Amino acid sequence: MTPRLDTGPDPRLEAPAARGAVRAAPRAGVLVGALVLAAFGLYLASLTPPIATLAVRTAALDADGKTVALSTVVLAGAVATIATLPLFGALSDRTRGRFGRRRPWLLGGALVGLLGLAVAGAAPSVAWVVVGWSTASLGYGAAFAGFLPLIPEFVPEHLRARLSGLIGFVVSIAVLVGVVLGSRLVAAPVAMLALPGVVALLGVLVLTAVVRRVDGPSGAERSRFGVREFAGSYWLRTGDHDFAWNWVSRLLLGLAYVGIQTYAVFHLTDTVGMDVAAAAGRLAQVNAASAPVGIACFVLTGYLSDRVGRRRSFAAVGACVVAAALVVAAVAPSSGGFLVAWLVLTVGQAVYLTVDIAIAAAVVPDAARAGKAMSVYQVATLLPNVAAPVLAVGVLSVTGGAYPPYFAVLAVVALCAAAAVLRVRHVH
Repeated sequence: MTPRLDTGPDPRLEAPAARGAVRAAPRAGVLVGALVLAAFGLYLASLTPPIATLAVRTAALDADGKTVALSTVVLAGAVATIATLPLFGALSDRTRGRFGRRRPWLLGGALVGLLGLAVAGAAPSVAWVVVGWSTASLGYGAAFAGFLPLIPEFVPEHLRARLSGLIGFVVSIAVLVGVVLGSRLVAAPVAMLALPGVVALLGVLVLTAVVRRVDGPSGAERSRFGVREFAGSYWLRTGDHDFAWNWVSRLLLGLAYVGIQTYAVFHLTDTVGMDVAAAAGRLAQVNAASAPVGIACFVLTGYLSDRVGRRRSFAAVGACVVAAALVVAAVAPSSGGFLVAWLVLTVGQAVYLTVDIAIAAAVVPDAARAGKAMSVYQVATLLPNVAAPVLAVGVLSVTGGAYPPYFAVLAVVALCAAAAVLRVRHVH
């Protein structure tokens, strides 16, 4: 059934909190477990393709033009997500109907995402991979628009930090599982791409069943959301110095690590000399080795940052460590060198990302519009998926497809991220 969209408040519909007094809300532990399970599936389906399986798929369809092909596919999906995620979130707020506000977007998005992944897996050409991955990106954008609001709406305050930590943990596990699955299913492209989508759909089904008694349209009046308001959600007023510098730093750091993650398979094939299957297997191995390192760094950095009350210095150090990892990848173009570079990259990325969200929350320029500000921040986390393929095509076309100079350029970008975050003045 197509969800019905409202044009204003409906007094016949109670707010979720009001209905919670009549309908029993799920136990907190059950709700947290369902959210973590759904997060695992959604991140498995949305992160695995751009990190590993899309590279394998495009290389099989266009071996000679695989770099441009992969850049085109990843770019198309990222643009689709960035352009529609704020819109899907607003429409989710305004959805009316018997299936609530969030569940139609969760379930519909997971179904569309699975369809898009299946199309990409069965695609006879790169053009159809673009269509499939763009469709999947739209679907998972809609699913996340239904997923993320459930946390502030229904998770008790005293459990939100633990939930955030659990989601960070399952993201690391999802990437590892996705890369391993991709390496094992190279000869079966439909299963390689679609199986994570099936897992996401199962996780979403569990979550929608858990929240069905509490998910519903809010009785609060909605503000106008037209073309002007949608366009305005992408920027803040001028003069937000600290927020702007943190936004720039997050964009640059994302560009650095997305730039190596997206092209890791091609680096191993073109520079190290592996075939595609061996490269995918090696990537699975280094992810398995780095996952525990990343988890430990997330936990330790959060504890130390809170204990000493410092944010900027941790972010700057993390960005510098990412730069060091890219230097290692550039000067040691071997399988062993790639493992060392990936481990160092994992440490730097974890250290930076642990404190970056805390910095962003601390420098929100207007607490009354924190939602808008954090949406603008979220754009900085997504834009690297658009910018990295463009940068890669530009640099690799100049270097004749040589990856060491490309990694050197990314190292400079990471150092610029460190310099930018140090310009944030009102955070230690």
